[in-house]
Amino acid sequence: MKIHQVKAIEGANFFSYRPVIRGIVSIAEWQGKMTHELGDFNQRLLKALPSLADHTCSRGKPGGFVERLEEGTLPGHVLEHVSIELLTLAGEKSRYGKTRILVEEMEEYEVIYEYECKEAAIEALYAAAGFLNRLRYGEEPNAEPLVAQLKKLRSAYMPGPSTQAILQACLDRGIPYDKLGDGNLYQLGYGRLQKRIQAAMTSGTSCIGTDIAADKQLTRLILSESAIPVPRGKIASSEEEILKLFRQFDGSVVVKPCMGNQGKGVSLNLTKESEIVKACRLAQIYSTKVIIEEYIKGNNYRLLVVGGKLVAAARRRPPIVAGNGKSSIEELIEQENNNPLRGTGHEKYLSKIAVDPVLILDLSRQGFSLKSVPHLGEKVVLRQSANLSTGSTAVDVTDLVHRDNAELAVYAASVLGLDIAGIDFILEDIRRSYREQDGRIIEVNAAPGLRMHLLPSAGQSRNIGRDIVNILFPHGNGRIPIVSVTGTNGKTTVVRLLSKMLRKQQLTVGMTSTEGIYINDRLLSKGDHSGPASARTVLRHPDVQVAVLETARGGILRAGLGYDYADVAIITNISEDHLGQYGIDTIEDLSKVKSLVAERVQKHGFAILNADDPQVVNLDQKASGHVIYFSTEIQNRRICKHLAFGGVAVVADQKKIWIYQGTCGSTVCNLNKIPITWGGKARHNVQNVLAAVAACYALGYTAPQIRRAVSGFGQNPEDNQGRLEYYEMDGFKVILDYGHNPAGIKEVVQTLQTIGHKRIVGCIGLPGDRSDTTVKQFAREAAAGFDLLYIKEDADLRGRKSGEIAHMIYEEALREGKKASSIKIILKEEEALREALAKAREGDIVVIFYEKAEPLRKIINDHLNLILPEIRNLAD
Repeated sequence: MKIHQVKAIEGANFFSYRPVIRGIVSIAEWQGKMTHELGDFNQRLLKALPSLADHTCSRGKPGGFVERLEEGTLPGHVLEHVSIELLTLAGEKSRYGKTRILVEEMEEYEVIYEYECKEAAIEALYAAAGFLNRLRYGEEPNAEPLVAQLKKLRSAYMPGPSTQAILQACLDRGIPYDKLGDGNLYQLGYGRLQKRIQAAMTSGTSCIGTDIAADKQLTRLILSESAIPVPRGKIASSEEEILKLFRQFDGSVVVKPCMGNQGKGVSLNLTKESEIVKACRLAQIYSTKVIIEEYIKGNNYRLLVVGGKLVAAARRRPPIVAGNGKSSIEELIEQENNNPLRGTGHEKYLSKIAVDPVLILDLSRQGFSLKSVPHLGEKVVLRQSANLSTGSTAVDVTDLVHRDNAELAVYAASVLGLDIAGIDFILEDIRRSYREQDGRIIEVNAAPGLRMHLLPSAGQSRNIGRDIVNILFPHGNGRIPIVSVTGTNGKTTVVRLLSKMLRKQQLTVGMTSTEGIYINDRLLSKGDHSGPASARTVLRHPDVQVAVLETARGGILRAGLGYDYADVAIITNISEDHLGQYGIDTIEDLSKVKSLVAERVQKHGFAILNADDPQVVNLDQKASGHVIYFSTEIQNRRICKHLAFGGVAVVADQKKIWIYQGTCGSTVCNLNKIPITWGGKARHNVQNVLAAVAACYALGYTAPQIRRAVSGFGQNPEDNQGRLEYYEMDGFKVILDYGHNPAGIKEVVQTLQTIGHKRIVGCIGLPGDRSDTTVKQFAREAAAGFDLLYIKEDADLRGRKSGEIAHMIYEEALREGKKASSIKIILKEEEALREALAKAREGDIVVIFYEKAEPLRKIINDHLNLILPEIRNLAD
């Protein structure tokens, strides 16, 4: 098995609403054999990975996959199941998989399966392929090291318990989130409403407050000067200095790094100078400056303050092992670290007990070493400090906290300027006021760990994630309106029009299209930006109040959607284009791809569907929100039925646009007030306008607001560049358009036939990645619609030979009855336009369907020595 490509599709996609891995694998060396034709392969596979017997496969019952193996199934299908099972054994919850043949003669498969951790899921495909290759050639592969490696990847890349609690709280409230980079940084919400978190730090966490909390001496000083009780202490930079300070204390002391966290380098309850020297050396591993302070007797409590409120409290207990009379302390620690609740770092709710110099020092002060064997039942306290990161445990005491203690914790957090803080409090009893028992705050922690509150060793679990999310989003769900536009043709026109209409409502609009990413009129990036990465760019922009996203087929297939749910989805039309790519071979396949946009609409949102298009109109069954139809046929049967049940539709007659809800209709605008409709002659642009009007209505705007917003669109040449872009020349007309499929050029021709002309001259071409069937259909439409053809080709051949597409169009046009004298092949786009302009006659309309528009605009303008074209309102 050879893996050619592995891609993580992170958004909702053609295969699943959840993220999936898409792998392209060739299995030619398996010689086309099914599993039942491979000798004892099935038996050895189940022996090497017995948990495969639990897979239901398509049979819907455990053992279903085994049945498929015995009956005979494709090796690619086996690869899918082994990948999923390796991930399952590593802790993933992968519920969906699919395998299909892409190229039968090359034994090339597409393998799909869901995942949680991208890095582990990609590795799983390679691991499964290697596993099966070894099995195929007689080896007995061991799955355990493969699973161990996947576990390591999950540990490294999956969010820890603290982050996961916050993300789960977001899901509970419908707040979208997006991972930023490879670390633990997440964006919550979209656009202007977004917030950010990194573990228990938020976009509202003070940087200064965080720096203060990291400096333990400065923290102690500020707290003390704010009348908050803290231990007496001083700072030292050398062993001599710290010993001198130690002699000034009456009792036990604490030595700790001035800068540090997670209890690293902290030594407690020291009474001897020899202990002070060792503790100083340990502390200076983490910080050159060392704090020595009085040791406060009592229990170690962590009070969690979120948004000016105490939300949780826990009593922390140092790690302890109990002797069995046989095992050494080192072995007892190892046994406890095998507890499934304990993990490395912060990956699980408890950390493994850290065997470090501090632990060894604390053991030695009790007369133990790691090799000591405690008596049966003898309890050994492994360290004096009680940080969860070094192996301690916690008991929830939230409901026991005295009001004075809670108020002091909240005050300490506010003094440092922290929205989230972990207050370390030493008290005999949390139920009594600190004033009664000489309680002291020993530290304030920014970005505190949440694990002890989420799943304490004893006591009630606290939903800290919810508390944090509530301070970030006291109201709402952090969403801005999202309009997603898909379809074969018209997408760019619709997003341009809708974006301009929304800007007239004084909104900051983020727009993606095949022409670029825009924030209002400002171009962020030029080029084809109709995919999910560009959608995320808009949704991450801190100024955007509404997103209008062109959502193309290719982006959906390559990487899924760039958002979780839209408020409004528009499907303009569906016709033959891009077939034969990504396994999409039929118009029905293409409809399924486009329908994803309607499926991923919020329940209270709207899917806007073209009632005139037979492929689109029936997608109402897949739409998850309400449906608004649009049509240029006011008596459209689906529209009439929809309105009879109280539905909403946007329709156009010969002169006006109407919005209907049930039997009530409102006039929006006369078509002659919207220049891109050419007074209603450009039927495809009328449909585009109807879609945009319907989207505005779905977003809550009234007919008068929509009228003001839509009127005049197209009067400015920059409103819809490259779409029926009109030039009045000396005696003839020139149209620049992006038509790149059979339906696209048919729409343009139908529009041009409604205005006066002698000949319609076409400069046509088609991208090389279109199927032969599409190319021939394109050629037939061109032959029927144009009097004279100049056939060009794109500079980007997309896998074809130079001239191949052009000659295919030429031959098909001849078969359609076009005379050879009315067809000319000029491969270079600019040369084709120059000749068409040079040979144009009075009354002609010359149309060029461009690959790159700017060079052609220059040629057109140079032809008449014009800088800007004169746009005329053809409706007049």
